[in-house]
Amino acid sequence: MRQRPRVASLAVDGGTLVIGIEENRDSGRAVGLTPVELAGQVERIQQVCRGRIDPPLAFTATDLVNPDDPATGLIVIDVPPSPFAPHQVDGRYVGRADRTVRALSDPEVVRLHRLRDVTEDSILDDLDRARRSAAALDLGPSTLTVAIAPIPVIRHELVRDELADGNRWLGEVTNAAQDRVRRIGDDSPLAPLVMQNASFPFSSRNGYATPNGYVFRYNSREDSYAFLEVAESGAVSLVVRDVTAAAAIGRDRPEYEKVINQYEAATFTALALAVFAEVAERSGFRGIVGVGLRLDGMLTVTPMREQSHRIWDRPVPYPDDHYQRVTSATSVELDGDLTAVMDRLYGRLLRPLGLDDMLRQRPTES
Repeated sequence: MRQRPRVASLAVDGGTLVIGIEENRDSGRAVGLTPVELAGQVERIQQVCRGRIDPPLAFTATDLVNPDDPATGLIVIDVPPSPFAPHQVDGRYVGRADRTVRALSDPEVVRLHRLRDVTEDSILDDLDRARRSAAALDLGPSTLTVAIAPIPVIRHELVRDELADGNRWLGEVTNAAQDRVRRIGDDSPLAPLVMQNASFPFSSRNGYATPNGYVFRYNSREDSYAFLEVAESGAVSLVVRDVTAAAAIGRDRPEYEKVINQYEAATFTALALAVFAEVAERSGFRGIVGVGLRLDGMLTVTPMREQSHRIWDRPVPYPDDHYQRVTSATSVELDGDLTAVMDRLYGRLLRPLGLDDMLRQRPTES
């Protein structure tokens, strides 16, 4: 499909490709419209481009119907700057050269990859800040921490006006985020991992302003259970307690083992991503975001199992005290299927726990 390199080449800086416009080859200016057949075109473009561009590229494709012939029209492909640029098509890294697609040189590819690594590491400050804030609430040693922030931060007061009425606004955002996660379909690779009727569980909720933005502190009985903050910059941080705990090995065995509730961890992570997606949609933010994930209290944990296993089937306990991952995403990616970003965050944890590559997405052949 000839659109693949055109779409991939826009990923470095972002851009828009319109199919159905006649262009003057010499000047590059549009000189007329040449509407194309619309039936199934958007779906085919999405399937082919996402499956055959490496790494997969998040973008949106929409059609504009021709009022004189509803079967035809224009197709608009909007590609935001990608945190994984440059992307490969048929083994070549591609970029733009004025109005054409060109192959990138090796030094250009190396420079862009180094820039990506530096950009991703910037989320570590947000991750550490969230852990320090939650430490004051005594959430214990077995916590899940998620931090999501625009990178770089361009508008430090992105949602300042909204947070002036933080309790109402953040309540609407979290309710909408819960609805997003609950809409994950049964055919999604996330379905077995994310709990049904996902929500921020609490018996009471305290909302208050902070120097950064606004916080919801969720309480279970008399203890703080979770800490959610949305900063004026749009950054989101979430800390949840007790993602690991002691559980009985089996009905007929009194021994206990330390387990991680991978379903709860994945559900809260998806909720945090959905909160940022809501913040981005309501504020008009579009761009690259950094995502940081940390699980503490992980030493010797094994995954929660729905039924008892034979002793020789037990997985190898996790060898480190914590698990930490950082990645980048786009606002477009967080607004759609979360499987790819969740795989980047959790894939390296699920595999050593014996849960296989359950989130792995493989290229679609065409």
